[in-house]
Amino acid sequence: MDFFEHQEKARKRTHLLVFYFGLALIGIVAAIYGLALFVFAFTDAERTPGQSFDFWDPVLLGYCAVGTFLVVFFASAFKTMQLSGGGAVVARELGGRELDANTTDFHERRLLNVVEEMAIAAGMPVPSVYVLEGEDSINAFAAGKSTSDAVVGVTRGCMTLLTRDELQGVIAHEFSHILNGDMRLNIRLMGLLFGILFLALVGELIFRSSFFGSVRSNRRSGGGGAIVMLIAGLGLLLIGYIGSFFANLIKASVSRQREFLADASAVQFTRNPDGIGGALRKIGGLGSNVEHPMAKDASHLFFGSAFSSQLFSTHPPLSERIKRLLPDWNGEFGSVKRQPVTEQEEPSEKAPRRRPAGPPIFPGMFLDGAAGESRMTGPEAAESMKSVHPEQVALGHELREALPADWVEACRSRSGAQAMVFALLLAEDETLCREELEFLGAETDPSTRDAVAKLVDGVQPIHSAVKLGLVDLAIPSLRHLSPEEYRRFRKIMRQLIASDRQVDLFEFALARVVSRHLDTFFHERKPEKIRYRRFDRLRDETGILLSTLAALSHRGDDAAAREAFDLAARHLHETDRVEVPHKSGEECGLDRIEAALDKFAEATPILKKRLLEACGESILADGVVTSREAELVRAIADTMGCPLPPFVRTAQLA
Repeated sequence: MDFFEHQEKARKRTHLLVFYFGLALIGIVAAIYGLALFVFAFTDAERTPGQSFDFWDPVLLGYCAVGTFLVVFFASAFKTMQLSGGGAVVARELGGRELDANTTDFHERRLLNVVEEMAIAAGMPVPSVYVLEGEDSINAFAAGKSTSDAVVGVTRGCMTLLTRDELQGVIAHEFSHILNGDMRLNIRLMGLLFGILFLALVGELIFRSSFFGSVRSNRRSGGGGAIVMLIAGLGLLLIGYIGSFFANLIKASVSRQREFLADASAVQFTRNPDGIGGALRKIGGLGSNVEHPMAKDASHLFFGSAFSSQLFSTHPPLSERIKRLLPDWNGEFGSVKRQPVTEQEEPSEKAPRRRPAGPPIFPGMFLDGAAGESRMTGPEAAESMKSVHPEQVALGHELREALPADWVEACRSRSGAQAMVFALLLAEDETLCREELEFLGAETDPSTRDAVAKLVDGVQPIHSAVKLGLVDLAIPSLRHLSPEEYRRFRKIMRQLIASDRQVDLFEFALARVVSRHLDTFFHERKPEKIRYRRFDRLRDETGILLSTLAALSHRGDDAAAREAFDLAARHLHETDRVEVPHKSGEECGLDRIEAALDKFAEATPILKKRLLEACGESILADGVVTSREAELVRAIADTMGCPLPPFVRTAQLA
């Protein structure tokens, strides 16, 4: 499963969506034109009995077409604007309640733990988690425009009726939709289809009002106008059902194959077909129907079919999905009972277990000597970039479990999350670090400064995989800052980066990861649109990024740095026939690096993939990947908008 390839397919699938949408509009315009002809024929007092009626009226057709387009356009634009707030808007519309990161409820804590582990494994911020309280069936969804505003939602039945392995399989399925680029298409689908379905709402409104109007008018012996409105309302209502037919057809054509892919991805992530297979078997026993009235509009988002009807279902038949995962399945569905807190569950989920405070002892997670490097071949590095593997999921679980209690507690509060990011950005030089702490004392309150001072000694020497994992855990809390608090937080981050007047690309990229995700969330930055489809227009930007990476990977050895750059440039020449220019240190300032990353954020997924492959070739030039190099590539990838799983062999805990 190659995330970049599937993101590219999801992007191109938008054209298919627009094509189907156009066909639906043509059909609706034709139906409205026919309705208008019928109404005019019914009300034409001058037409004599037996006189033929002219069914071709281009002026009337033009009015019908323009009117339909305007109604559908404004309705779709309204819904799209309403959904611009991201996945949280969808979750709240479905009746979801956001889980508190510090909850002590067993089932809620277990769900949050699974989501956190999967996010760390995928190299992306932890999504907000919502529970649909009134739904006892088993279902789940992922929603959002990007990883910056993604949410994962589950029904209460999904949270309480599944075992941990089954729940992990469902969450892995939803993360596949996030990483494969399906969410953004789903949001667009909801916005566009609302315009089609809006006609049915208008028709129902006209029909109801005209029905009662015709009753009152008939009592006064003059109901001709009301009857016409009644016919028009009924006609629009029926046309709305035509729109509903097309909407379901579009959702089915876009969604069904993606469910098979997400099921297969979940098995690849967890290496446990019994997990997601068991969840599907339980759905067969209990069902996955969602009762909330808004679920109809979002039916294509769910893990299982939200409705019993199989006509143009957005999901493949349940038995077919199970059979693909469990070839030996005997056709029987699983029994369902509420999962109790038992000794078989994770101790940390039973409890609120307190891990020791202070710096952790992570074998292999410090940057000292050989612990910070690993040998890896080019194909292994490329494979590690393209997908999530079971080793990475295991790493996410182990890393989260090994974090000290005070670090986790910090990441789960607004003030603590800010302090954690500041601590990760402080300079390693003691003198400069003290100056930066004094600066924080002046710019923030004393408690924040003290919290940073308490954290900095522990977080500075840790493996960069843990640093990025801490950032991923902190971002959900940072989303709860007020806009003014966020602007101050972002200003302080930038000042800390500039304080040492040196180019530390990892420090810079780490801050970019934080600001990029939060800028999108706080609407300081619009989601990127695709502007670059060929390397020809990004030659200089590619040269800046590859030259900088090679120089930082081989500090003090210009010959080795140039060799690493040449290897990366040769790879791009072989794959894309592009000549990448080498850039000097003066041409690779932070402002130019930032501008290059911004442009690549607007490139196609395939161009991002090629660049990251070239980065892999560069850091593998000497046959050794240091943790700083591997996680630096991850940070660069994230700032371009494509999360990258950790390099497993450079991030093993033990």
